[in-house]
Amino acid sequence: MVASPVTWAVPVIDLAPQAGAAVLALGRPEPVVLIDSQADLAALVLAAGAAEPSTVAVLVRHTSGFLCAAMPPQVPDRLRIPVSPARDLRPRDIEFGISVDAVGTGTGISAAARATTFRRLADPAAVPGDFTRPGHVITVRVLTAHLPPVTLPGAAVALVRATGGEPIAAYGHLVSERDPTGLAGAREAREFARREGLTAVSTAELVERGPSLAAAVRP
Repeated sequence: MVASPVTWAVPVIDLAPQAGAAVLALGRPEPVVLIDSQADLAALVLAAGAAEPSTVAVLVRHTSGFLCAAMPPQVPDRLRIPVSPARDLRPRDIEFGISVDAVGTGTGISAAARATTFRRLADPAAVPGDFTRPGHVITVRVLTAHLPPVTLPGAAVALVRATGGEPIAAYGHLVSERDPTGLAGAREAREFARREGLTAVSTAELVERGPSLAAAVRP
């Protein structure tokens, strides 16, 4: 059974202003631009449990289309989604898992199909048989059990959990419009957010209020 999209109530939490704005945007629910200034990368992020075809289409349009679902490891363990065997290049606080599609989504590649897959991954009632493997949504295990969040996936999970919803974040890396063969850097990502009317937040701004996100970052 597919979980119905919901607008989560946002808890009162001591966040840096832009981090708080990002949590509010995700809870409405809207995409946000999450920036890693140190790596000079950015991602478009959604709360997976509130993913809709229209918002997933925004991710597809402005990213490479390689969409991921970041989550604490307990979720893929419960759903029996194994870790990918190709782990040699992964950052130290994440593991890539096998990709999945929700059962009944056809080819699984459309924005509507992937929205269903995101919502089902975020459904606490989901069971292993609700997914086919491999599919078109890459699962990412966020292993961080300390502060601050190290990578974009870890920060995305922290923000989504701060909305009060299931801590599953849908994301894709933002592609550069100046050079469509590459990814957008931090400066271009902020320009994109202003132009599109989206909230932008950096991982550094999350670190400023690290203790306030302790419960959000820990799996």
